[in-house]
Amino acid sequence: MALEDRIRTSVDQAVQGLVSEFLSINSDDVARQVGETEQRLQAEFEQKLADLEAQHRELTAQQLQQAVEAAAAQQLAEVRQEAERRLADARAEFDERLHAAVAETEARAIAETRATMTAELAGEREQELAAVTRLVESVRGLDGAASLSEVLDALALAAGREAARAAVVVIKGDHITGWRLSGFGARDAQPKSIDLPLQEAGVISLAVSSARAATTRDGAADGPGFEHLPQDRMGMAIPVLVGGRVVAVVYADGVNGDSAEQAVPSTWPEVIEVLARHAGRCLEALTAQKAVAPPVSASRLSGTHTAVRATATSGAAG
Repeated sequence: MALEDRIRTSVDQAVQGLVSEFLSINSDDVARQVGETEQRLQAEFEQKLADLEAQHRELTAQQLQQAVEAAAAQQLAEVRQEAERRLADARAEFDERLHAAVAETEARAIAETRATMTAELAGEREQELAAVTRLVESVRGLDGAASLSEVLDALALAAGREAARAAVVVIKGDHITGWRLSGFGARDAQPKSIDLPLQEAGVISLAVSSARAATTRDGAADGPGFEHLPQDRMGMAIPVLVGGRVVAVVYADGVNGDSAEQAVPSTWPEVIEVLARHAGRCLEALTAQKAVAPPVSASRLSGTHTAVRATATSGAAG
């Protein structure tokens, strides 16, 4: 074999060995790398799969929560609508019942008010008729009196019907003397026990000096002098005039035995003033009759004031 062939053969063998060795080494490395790559890819796949499963579970839970919330919201809306509907129905029913109750109450109140007003009007009418009847009877009693003492007695009786307390006193000079009392308790039985200087007779003195009706609310006038009058009560004195002179005075107030005042408004002050004025006219008429009736003495013509004084002094029937 030629040298050249041997060299070529040796070279080919050496190259073939190197190639075989290289191929051997490269195959192992490739296998190793392939294995590692497969493992890494498997791990990444499993991680991705786990992530996807976790995302799926989370998404499912959110969807479920959203679905539950949506259903709850829908149910709540339906319940609210039903509650609002029932509330509106209840309000409508309540308003209807309220209006009916108010109408019924108003109708009943109107009927009761009308009945009360009718009863009150009837009561007032009865009171008015009773007052008028008393006044007529009192006037008749005064008209039927045949003497000075009977006139004063009739006046005292009439005044006692109208006021809680009433007194008729006669004027004797500068004194007052009791004639008849009503409503003053034990003092009623002894009217003649009243004998006061005129200046101590309070509102009576004012009525005498002014020759007109006077009350304890006029100026500094106080009670009648012979009996206490509460400060929150009013007393009234009306003079009985005969020929322009005061021959007697009617005192009256609204104080009952328990110091309570009569119901107001009351007409007793006006009625008693009418009675006192009429009594004065009756006394004037009696005096005139006596003056013209024969035989007439000069002493009986000396004036009305003297006649009444003589009657009070002589202690006419009480």
